[in-house]
Amino acid sequence: MSARRAFAALVWFLAVAPAVALDDKAPPVSLDAERVVWRDLQYTAHKLGISATVEVRLDETQTGANGTARAGAEGKVPAAMPRREILLESSSHLPGRTFLAHEHVDPVRAAVREIVDTETGAKNHRKTYTLRDRGFLYELLEPADGSETLLPPERWTQRTRSFASYPRTLPADAVITGPVGLLYAASAGSLAAPGDSMTIYVLVQAQVERVVVEVEGSEAVEINFQEDSGAGLRSVREQVQALRLVARSQPVDPASSSAFRMFGLEGDVEILWDPARRLPVEISGRVKLLGHVQVRLASVTLR
Repeated sequence: MSARRAFAALVWFLAVAPAVALDDKAPPVSLDAERVVWRDLQYTAHKLGISATVEVRLDETQTGANGTARAGAEGKVPAAMPRREILLESSSHLPGRTFLAHEHVDPVRAAVREIVDTETGAKNHRKTYTLRDRGFLYELLEPADGSETLLPPERWTQRTRSFASYPRTLPADAVITGPVGLLYAASAGSLAAPGDSMTIYVLVQAQVERVVVEVEGSEAVEINFQEDSGAGLRSVREQVQALRLVARSQPVDPASSSAFRMFGLEGDVEILWDPARRLPVEISGRVKLLGHVQVRLASVTLR
């Protein structure tokens, strides 16, 4: 074989070789779905006379992938997902912006199969990511013109589709989740004391980022929320010693800048975690034009 043909063959191999297999059996962290005690979480924030709300919901009625996956030029048919699958949803209403997310997730590994990310307000778009073994299918839906801006996303008509490969530096055993899946993984993880940490990969804004969640200390925090356990509604108001979890993100592709955000909160996102109740009682991060924003738990529905 000539040197030119050998080089061409190498280039072809690198182009089609899987960058990551989503069905690898060893997750980088130890997760236990039974540790997740919440079904609905509702948060509120008030700053400079402006209110914001965040709601997170876990739907366990999902039992597997919808429809039949088909192979195409973009990549192989994904490995079979477990029959059990949960739907994680979040809605964030911030000043002038609304963020909605739907993530289909394997509850055992927190691996995501599909993410539908919708933003309205300052920006109007719906991004759908369907994960494959070598990359993800990406669909961008936007209003075609100003007349469609006020229409619901289902009626937007400007559609763009593409396929993006995972970065070649992504570890072969990487488990990829979404921003809501990250909160689920933290809830299902074993973080219990300062110094504990977990690493998971998050697909956000069309790029994969390596997120390290570390317990960086503890602090006293006042909690005040409504708890629905199924047996009745009760008020919880007391001071607890919460763990301070910090999520720091770095793109897998070193040429990219971080686009990480969770529920519209950007930068290093902090979570105050009540270890006794296993609940994230406060989440904070940056919001454009408002600066640092803290959303505090207002109500929880337990599983």
